[in-house]
Amino acid sequence: MMRFLQNLKPVMLIEYLPMAVSDLHDMGDHYRKVGGNKLARRMVGGVKSEILVLRDFPELPPIYELAPGVRRLVVAGGAFLVFYRLRDNIEVLHIRRAEREPVVADDPGKFV
Repeated sequence: MMRFLQNLKPVMLIEYLPMAVSDLHDMGDHYRKVGGNKLARRMVGGVKSEILVLRDFPELPPIYELAPGVRRLVVAGGAFLVFYRLRDNIEVLHIRRAEREPVVADDPGKFV
């Protein structure tokens, strides 16, 4: 049993940077206006629960071709894109609707 436990790598922590926190608040506000508190909690909670998968598989999503060093996770059935980078932990940078224009690394302030 001890040999098995020694081979496990520690779970990475997820840190939401200010832009991602703002994105989640905006998402909650939007869905609260559209369908009330229950819908807002369900949508934000659903996105956050899918992000938790990164703790165990941080390198599974591909690197985002328009921003080297940034990875893109598709969540909520393809409705949202989560942009993050790997450092000592998982830094969630930005969360946005998938149908919007692509984010490019040279856009000022997009990836802090």
